[in-house]
Amino acid sequence: MELSPFEVSELISAKKLGILSDEGETKLDHWRSSSAQHEELFQSLVSNNTYEQDVDWAFSLPVHEVIEKAKNKITFERPNRFHLIIKKYGVAIAACAIGTLFIFLWYLQFNHTSLRIVPGSFRASIQLEDGKSIQLPVEKKYFNISEDLKKITSNNPLKQEKKLIISTPKGGQYHILLPDGSAVRLNAASTLIFPEEFDPKQRTVKLTGEAFFEISKIKNRDGTAVPFFVQCNEQEIQVLGTKFNVSSYSEDKSTITTLMEGSVKINYNSTIKKEAIILKPNEQAISTLGQNTYKREVDNQSDIAWTKDQFEFVAEPLESVMVKLARWYDFDFEFIDQKLKKVKIEGIIPRYASAEDLFKLLSKASNANFIVEKSKVKIN
Repeated sequence: MELSPFEVSELISAKKLGILSDEGETKLDHWRSSSAQHEELFQSLVSNNTYEQDVDWAFSLPVHEVIEKAKNKITFERPNRFHLIIKKYGVAIAACAIGTLFIFLWYLQFNHTSLRIVPGSFRASIQLEDGKSIQLPVEKKYFNISEDLKKITSNNPLKQEKKLIISTPKGGQYHILLPDGSAVRLNAASTLIFPEEFDPKQRTVKLTGEAFFEISKIKNRDGTAVPFFVQCNEQEIQVLGTKFNVSSYSEDKSTITTLMEGSVKINYNSTIKKEAIILKPNEQAISTLGQNTYKREVDNQSDIAWTKDQFEFVAEPLESVMVKLARWYDFDFEFIDQKLKKVKIEGIIPRYASAEDLFKLLSKASNANFIVEKSKVKIN
């Protein structure tokens, strides 16, 4: 159920005062995770503690009819709740009422005047075997499958035959601890499919999009290592215990695996037969449909810059740069001047830069103009 601006205002005000119920916390988490813009607004509001200045600003806006409606909603529609709580919290709840009014106005003003292009945030959903989809908590560093899944489902014990699907939207990312303790950082617009519990002889996941893996080393009773497989568009990656990045978006032409530590075996289908290559640290395997897979030495830092909250571009065509930025900032783009697609971009951009700063930096690097119209960018 979609929350109204006033309901959102009440929830955020209660959050700021520390009196938000568990039910309210769930509603607020769902609202925050549903949009990068919602999360940006929430962070702006909870970091602001100057109620008096806020209210002065709010009443200076040309929205007197809205103010009167908001006043009436607070005064007449919910008098009992506020009357009961004010005895306990005194001045604080008065600030909450005023804060609710202010946030309500700011929310409306924000939706009408702000840039719609904002950096991404921690957002993801998990789809269970029965098809039910649940928004994952937005404030956790990692979602631990073995522990946290039991808190949101009735599944106990976890089972090998049941598949889970964790997905991030455009403008989202998330960190996951798999059942074997392996850590996965899922980038924007990505999906990971895996069982609730791994087979003791072999661990397999399927990836669409981009992820950084830190695989736990696990041994069988006979001392042999339990292999870990990542299946994606054009590659099957076999590892025993290592760190690597995989980029395998369905709309991209290639699947790219970059090794940080350890060793991985890349299984792929050549134009003739199934083959394999071994990667060492600082090597990259590139597989393109209909072509042979090849490997090359790379400075792997640019490929994993996203895990350090950065974009790092090394002589990268502007078209490719825009594809990556659009996934994270969740916007559409169009090249008015087609020649600009091939302009090479060099440099590092903070992953949480504002849209204004982002396009200023790109404009300097490319000598192009970036025209922002709500959630669409035109380049000429």
